[in-house]
Amino acid sequence: MKTTLRRCVVICAMLLAELFFCILIFGSAGSANLAEASQEAEKTVLEVAKVNVEASVREIPLDKQAIQDRITDIQTELDALIEKKESLLETENIEEDDLRRTLVALGSLQNVYSRLTSAQDNLTEAKREQEAQEKKSAEPVISGQPPFNLSFYEDVRNRYESVEQRLEAVNSSLRLSEGSVSTVDEQIRRMEEQHRVLSEELQNLKNASGVKQLLQVKESEADLETAKASRIVQDLNIEAQNISRNLLLAERDKLKTGLEFVKKHVAYDEKDRTARAERIGEQIAAAREKLPGLREEREKARTALSRSQGALTSARNERERVLAQAGVAEQQAALQLAQVSLEHTELTLLFLEEEQRIWNARYSLLNGSLKGQELWDMRSLIVTRVKDLESAFLVRQRDVSSIQAEMHAAQKELEEHTGANAVLARIRARIDLLNRIAESANASMARIFSLFNQYNRLREEINDHIDAVKIAERVTTFGKERFLAFWNITLWSGDGFDITVAKLVFAVSLFLAAFFLSGRLTDFLSRTLLNRFGLDSTGMMASRKILFFILMGALILAALDLVGIPLTAFAFLGGALAIGIGFGAQNIFNNLISGFILMFSEPMRVDDTIEIDGLFATVQEIGTRATRVKTFDNIDVLMPNSYFLNNKIVNWTLTDQKIRLRINVGVVYGSDARKVE
Repeated sequence: MKTTLRRCVVICAMLLAELFFCILIFGSAGSANLAEASQEAEKTVLEVAKVNVEASVREIPLDKQAIQDRITDIQTELDALIEKKESLLETENIEEDDLRRTLVALGSLQNVYSRLTSAQDNLTEAKREQEAQEKKSAEPVISGQPPFNLSFYEDVRNRYESVEQRLEAVNSSLRLSEGSVSTVDEQIRRMEEQHRVLSEELQNLKNASGVKQLLQVKESEADLETAKASRIVQDLNIEAQNISRNLLLAERDKLKTGLEFVKKHVAYDEKDRTARAERIGEQIAAAREKLPGLREEREKARTALSRSQGALTSARNERERVLAQAGVAEQQAALQLAQVSLEHTELTLLFLEEEQRIWNARYSLLNGSLKGQELWDMRSLIVTRVKDLESAFLVRQRDVSSIQAEMHAAQKELEEHTGANAVLARIRARIDLLNRIAESANASMARIFSLFNQYNRLREEINDHIDAVKIAERVTTFGKERFLAFWNITLWSGDGFDITVAKLVFAVSLFLAAFFLSGRLTDFLSRTLLNRFGLDSTGMMASRKILFFILMGALILAALDLVGIPLTAFAFLGGALAIGIGFGAQNIFNNLISGFILMFSEPMRVDDTIEIDGLFATVQEIGTRATRVKTFDNIDVLMPNSYFLNNKIVNWTLTDQKIRLRINVGVVYGSDARKVE
């Protein structure tokens, strides 16, 4: 009940405030009746303001007609305040700044309602596009059948990159909008608190005039309504941007799939190459035809500038001097435009020729006429050219910034000038010329960016064509010097010799070859020569071992002499070798020498039956380091050769092959002894 009563009081207060504004605005100055009504209205408002209530702000309309009506109401208030501006300033003793802030607040409110209408239209259009996209989602994004020519691939790629750029712009705008939501909400809370405080101050007024406070409350209401309407606009924009983002994502994915398909099926087309060359040739011819006329225009601009400078020199009074200065500035802009236009056309001609070479290279990649080294060289040139284009783009950006600064200065001069109309006309002409200069500079930047993209695409295609074979060629060409430098590194040197990596690798290779060849020669000599001497198996084995080591040593010495490594190069190894033999290799040499002793003294031979510590076995092989025996349980045992010289060995077949064995036969108790025998 109390809440309802408070709202009624608030509504009454607002109605009386509106009545008071109407009396102030529409009343005639000097009318006694209207003055009395104004005083009565002010008195009533101040009496109602004594109640401690919160002033309410109207709801934001969402219907288009309601929005349009609200815009009309705001415009009516603006017109009325502007019309009675002088009257309010004189009779109510308020400052002009207070009235100006109220007018600005109402103007901002009117603008935000216009934005609200546009946001609703944008959302409706986005939903319509979404419905249309859903209907044609099944349609293929790529028309035609493979193979595709290079121009078709270029068109599909341009579409894909255009969608990528639009998607990036939508994502940036969406991130910005979503990031500012909390800021707008906080701003609304602050405005509501400020509006509440101003309303309470208005209600607490007693005898003072409340017109200034009413203007402040009106300004606060307009600002708060603007913030709330802006929040709705923001929500509508976010919804529309999300729809656009989803549409662009779907379109990008379809185009990406189509682009990959087209890229796999691009084929060389001579007709397409010819048509492309003809189009670029026509553009080059058109650009060349423009050059003489542009040079002539530049000369005319120089002549006109000279005449303007002469008029400035001969000016007789201040009026003529100001007019002449404006004429000089105009002609300077005209000369600058002529120069920029000429440079842009020359740049266009240069870039068209480069574009023609780029397309020729791309077509050559398709038909396979470019070789590996040519690709590497071309890619290096592209990298350098791309850096030059980046620098040129930055220079053009600085030029555009300079032109914009000149335009800003000329616009400011136009606003501040209060003299003759002829001067104003020349300032406007200069601004128009500066606009055209900026357009030409922007066109040059667009041309640079287009060529930049063409070079990047050519570089990507070159990278795709550089396979493992081309990489190997590149490594062979550019890595040869480093490899040779490593190959010829000197490891150690002495008097009259030096050991390099190449010699060492060659020597190791010869050593391996000598090892293999020694084995082959030993087998051959054993079959052809040693068999004629009637040697037994043990003697044959010993002879083979000795022959192998002799051949091995001879071949190693020959290999060292062949690569130019003298034996003195290994002199420094003598001490280390002696220490190794004395400590680590003594058992090896002990077994090696013991093996030769066993082979030549023949205390046992191959196939002899021996007894070692109660173990019976047959000798299978007498090697240089160990002897292999096989037990009667068919187990192979490797025993060091030195063991046979240092321990007792029983050879059961040293002089003949007859041996005696004791065989235990078990019988049960009670068996017949005669039958057992």
